[in-house]
Amino acid sequence: MVESMRQWVTSGAAAQLALIASFFSLSISKPAFFLCLLAAIILFGASNHFPAAWRDMRMLPWMPPALVLAALPLLSVFIHGYSDHAELNLSYYWAAAFLVYLAAGRLPVRPWMWAFVLGVFTVFCYVQIFFPGRVEFARGLAALGNYILYSQFLAIGVVLLSILYRHEERRSLKLVCLAGMALLFYGLVSGDGRSGLVSLLILLPVVVGNLFVRSNRRMILIGCLIGVTLVVMSPRVQKRIDAGLNDIRLMQQNQHNTSLGYRYDMWRTALDVIVEYPVLGAGPGGFGKAWNRRHLTPEAVHFVEPHNAFLFYAASYGLVGLAALLWLYAAMLWTGWRCRHSMEGSIVFAFAVICVMGSLTNTMFMGAVSLAWMMLFTGLQGSLQAAFPRPLAHAKEAAA
Repeated sequence: MVESMRQWVTSGAAAQLALIASFFSLSISKPAFFLCLLAAIILFGASNHFPAAWRDMRMLPWMPPALVLAALPLLSVFIHGYSDHAELNLSYYWAAAFLVYLAAGRLPVRPWMWAFVLGVFTVFCYVQIFFPGRVEFARGLAALGNYILYSQFLAIGVVLLSILYRHEERRSLKLVCLAGMALLFYGLVSGDGRSGLVSLLILLPVVVGNLFVRSNRRMILIGCLIGVTLVVMSPRVQKRIDAGLNDIRLMQQNQHNTSLGYRYDMWRTALDVIVEYPVLGAGPGGFGKAWNRRHLTPEAVHFVEPHNAFLFYAASYGLVGLAALLWLYAAMLWTGWRCRHSMEGSIVFAFAVICVMGSLTNTMFMGAVSLAWMMLFTGLQGSLQAAFPRPLAHAKEAAA
């Protein structure tokens, strides 16, 4: 019994199971997710895969900017003074990305993706049962902290299922992928998360293209037109468009107590902070202080970040932070595009697109679930290490 348990751990099977549980529980329960992730760290470290993963690790393009982003919050404590625990979250959460990076280089990641999609589908079913036709559900499962995060989970779920469909050979699972895509797409167009919907529309050619064995531009175009038509015909989407146009009209009347109006004011406040502290920023709490000096309404006082990841990093850590974030996103997009013909590369590229789009209207790095999601999927680039041979090994091969 003891020997079989030891073999289960050293073979990496236990770590694989813990990682599957981590990806599944991410959208469902924060306590369960962190317990599973802790177990995964311990079990992978105890497996025979860890020494080999450490020895064979490649320095992929995302790692230098990630190290900079991880160091900035620690340095900020000395430069700007301690703000709150969220500041250090932006630092030590990167350990999860590096853990997944190492594990993804040694263990199959497809079961992780199936587990994540199953978790998102569980949340979707929960919403349809308990919150049909409603938007505000700041309670319950982990992905329901806000409707923006929920929409982003639905969007990545649709894209992941299309990728799994393309790389799946079993007909039964292909049908499961199609059914799951249709249901999650319905959840997206019937909800209020604009960020996830816009991301999916941008990735629609990728999603439709994954449904065909061979690239067919005409069919992809037709599929995209059908998808856009379904989106535009949705009553909830039409309502969101009307709400956006109404926000613009109210802003022209100098009324900014709307979703778009608040964002405009937050972005303008962040830009003022950047102008005042251009190089090193004002620290993670700098925006909140500047904002609350201008807005003291009961609703606005709770806004502690500018709802834009680029402005957040620039206001918090200056142009250094902004440059590191742009570097990270560019590295992920380039890595995913370079390996786009593989399942793992497609996932990395799609995730990077959703990160960029989500970062325009939301701070992707704020909130435990959103931040953990960023770390897990960033670490998936470990599965692409084979596409980046070591320089020394490459030189030896060239010489031979």
